[in-house]
Amino acid sequence: MLLACWRNFVYILDHKLNVLIECWKEGLYIQGIIHDLSKFSPKEFFPYARKFFLNQELSKEDEMKWKYAWLHHQNQNKHHWEYWVVDPIDKQALPMPRKYLVEMVCDWRSFSRKWGRKVKKSNLNPSDSIVLHADTQRELEILLMKKMKINTT
Repeated sequence: MLLACWRNFVYILDHKLNVLIECWKEGLYIQGIIHDLSKFSPKEFFPYARKFFLNQELSKEDEMKWKYAWLHHQNQNKHHWEYWVVDPIDKQALPMPRKYLVEMVCDWRSFSRKWGRKVKKSNLNPSDSIVLHADTQRELEILLMKKMKINTT
């Protein structure tokens, strides 16, 4: 388990660095620094380490702990669209403030950075499974149509 924890720690730092780079480009300095700090909390850190870095099948109990960790992560981080959903069945969400919407796009971009691919708008198209307020959806489409240079002012 110690090796799994180490690998998770290194992964989180790498992810945070990639998001910081993307947020820095957009003037989101503080958000880039504090992005995903909840991943270091015991509620998230250990279940993630077991799920992704232990290299063994999870027990039902550990799988449930990971699901709680993922839910905790979404509910603690405003850059996740799930944070703003008030009724997933009727697909109702509150408008997402622009700075969190931009951070979400930076988060998406960071995954492209991680795997060495150049970010393209087509890599960032939201699917039908993403529940957004109509205003947020329009703003996201505008952000994605721009050449990924996002002005937060």
